[in-house]
Formats: sequence, C-alpha cells, structure tokens
Amino acid sequence: MENLMKFLNPEDAFNYLGTFMNFEKASKQTIRDYRLSRMKTLLSHFGEPQRDIKLIHIAGSKGKGSTGILIASGLESLGFKTGLYTSPHVSSYRERITEAGTFFNDKEYIKAAEEIVSKLDTFAVDEETGTSEPTTFELLTLMAFIIFRNTGCTWGIIETGIGGRLDATNVITPEASIITPIETEHTDILGKTLDKIAFEKAGIIKKGIPVFTAPQKEVALRVIKRKADSESAPLFRVEEIFSDIISIQDGKENKIQLIKRDGAKTGFTISLPGEIQASNAALAWLVLEKLFTPASGTFKTGSFAGDVLRQFGKKTLPGRFEIVEKGQTFIFDGAHTPESTRHMMGTYENIFGRKGILIFGAVAGKDFRGMAEILIPCFDRIIISTPGTFKESDPETVWAVFRGLRQDTILIKDPEEAYRRALILVKNGQAKGPILTTGSFYMVSEIRSLVV
Repeated sequence: MENLMKFLNPEDAFNYLGTFMNFEKASKQTIRDYRLSRMKTLLSHFGEPQRDIKLIHIAGSKGKGSTGILIASGLESLGFKTGLYTSPHVSSYRERITEAGTFFNDKEYIKAAEEIVSKLDTFAVDEETGTSEPTTFELLTLMAFIIFRNTGCTWGIIETGIGGRLDATNVITPEASIITPIETEHTDILGKTLDKIAFEKAGIIKKGIPVFTAPQKEVALRVIKRKADSESAPLFRVEEIFSDIISIQDGKENKIQLIKRDGAKTGFTISLPGEIQASNAALAWLVLEKLFTPASGTFKTGSFAGDVLRQFGKKTLPGRFEIVEKGQTFIFDGAHTPESTRHMMGTYENIFGRKGILIFGAVAGKDFRGMAEILIPCFDRIIISTPGTFKESDPETVWAVFRGLRQDTILIKDPEEAYRRALILVKNGQAKGPILTTGSFYMVSEIRSLVV
C-alpha cells in the first residue's frame, strides 16, 4: 500500500530521513558498514534519476565543498543549471542539496521526500546487502538526484560523504573524477595510514574517465597514479599544469593569478579567502577548462574565460572561512585536522594577525593536540566548548589537552554561554579582534546559529 505521508516543510522531511540509520551520528564504524549494493538497488527502485544528469564526482579530505561550489558557479556562468550535493551542513540540511549554492524552492525538497516515502514500502534488498533499510545518507543522496532531475539540472556536482570506494555516491558514472588534498582522517574507518586512506579516496576513479587532482603528498599521489593507470583514466595534476598559483588577499577579496607552464596567465577574484582556496580554484578552473574548451568538443561559442568568470568564485559555502560582521567580526571554519587548521590559520593571520578569541570544539577521535599546538599562540583568549550533541564529544578531554599547553584556557561546555563569554571578553578589553569558531562543523553550527 502506498505511503501517503505528507510534509509541511523541508525540515519535517529531513527529520524523517534522519530517523533511518545515520552513520554520521555513530561513534564507532568500520569499513564493513559501507556497501554499494544497497544504494544501487535503491536507485534502480526509483528509476535511476542520476542517469538524467551529467555528473562530476569529488573525493578528498579537505576542499571538496569549496572546489564543488567553484565548479558549480563556473558551470552556471556557462549557462548550465547545476545541482550541488555537499556535506555536512552547518545550519540546515538544505545546504547539502542546492542549485550552485542557492536553496531550491521548499516545495522541491518536500516533493522529493514524499516521492521517496511513497515508494519505500515496496523497497527490499536481499540479505547479502545487510540491513534492508537504506541509511540516512543514502536517502539524502537519492533525494539530491531526484531534485536535480525534477528541476531540470543539466549538471550535478556530487561530493562523497566519507572515503570514496564504498561511499554511497560511488554508484555514478561521472564526466570527471576529482580528488582534493588527502589527509590522515577517519582512520577508524578508512585505515591507519595515508596510503590506505588514499586507496579509499581513489576508489572513485572510473575506467576511461578523466581524473583531476590537487597537489598531494607523495604517498597519496602514488596510490592515485596507480589507480588511474589501472583504469586507463587520464590524470591531470594541478602542479603539472600550473607553474605558479598566486593569491593576494585584498580585504574580503582573494585575487588569484594562475600561471601555466607555457606562460599563459589567467587572473580572477574569488570570495573564498586564503591560499588553500587559490589551490581549490586552480583545480576547479582546470576541470572546467578541460571539459569545456573547444578542444573538448563540448564548448561551442564565446570566450571560455570570459563566460566562466561571470560567476566563478562569486559564491561561498557556510563554515568555510566564513566572515560575518554583526557589530563584531566572527569567523566560522569547520577545520578539524591539523593540516586544515594550519591552512586556516595562515589565512587568519594574513588578514587579522595574531589576536582575537578562539571558540574550539571537536568531536571524539580527532587530533586535539595537533590542532592545539597550531592554534594556541595565535589568540588572546581560548574557550573550549561542546560541538552540539549530533556526534560524541568530550570537551573536558579537549580542555585538558589545551590547558596542558596554555593554563588560561577556559572550559564552558554550553555553547551559548561560551559565545556570551567571548563577547564579554571583547567588551571588557581582555581580547581584541575577531572571534573564530572552529574544530568541527558541529561547533560552527552551534555558535553560528547564535550570530546569523
């Protein structure tokens, strides 16, 4: 019997999808928890909506969202309606499924959710695929494909959730596979070493499909090269194409110049600050150029550079070095590894110097000490808080690590109280400059909701 469940708003729809198995909330997982067979069966049950869209697939540890929004804005400039699927979200699940960073009409989220609900009663998988119920992430991925199809998107940018090889998104045949910088992360799921993690990320590489990669550590690059060779997939590396990537921060604008090895130069401005975003922009530009210049046979009219630059880099995503002015300068960044923290702080110091207040919160299993060693010298005051309740965390353990390196570190478990204490410290002159919230997207979400 058809399920006639109706939703009043997108939040109700997403809350329903959240009632299924949600690995994002699980504190303990292994690679065995992930499989593709259930997702393939799910897509088949819903008529293969992903096949109606040209897709670009992105894996990596950092920069997936930023690279995705840059490519999406470039495609938009070229006249293509483009869907963008990213994770995690900061304030609303709608952030995960957008038209090049802009929310779809609420009715599209509701319509897609109701279509999913109406057909789930008759969905079944055999025992070899494990649990018969799809997971929350699988349903969100399905929803993205349905919305992109229903709204007439020509292209879709699809970001992996975790890893790549066994990620629910790895059921597509894309026009291009992209790998952003790979770091040591999710070691309990992806493996303890960088080469094992790179093996999982490189699992998105498909036979004959071009692969684009950001600069990588040598061990990760070897894995990517080996996989690309085995799949006869052309490999394009940012550092082989560009001899130099120049980033000059001018206020909130990031002025970038890309210099190719043949001397050709391209200059533009993006709204995403920092040198790491210049690298993301170079990767995005390379993908667009290879897919849409006349030599590719798919770009027919006008000036490629001129057309792309109409929108390229003009959009941002929440929580990616997001600067918010509300009578006080706030910065929100979801950096949650030492490497991403180092890049974030390079941008922060370049714009603001060494001053301000840090509100930090990280979920269990992260390298608190590695991040603390980078962050501690850069702030007047430091507050440790709780990154919400979505995932397991232990703010007292994080505080102990920070306090071992800096005695005046404050522990305020309640995020709202931490936010208010930061404002008081600024008001009383005990700290100058902005308030940076980082350590996880969940910490960002808690404080950002009090500001925006």
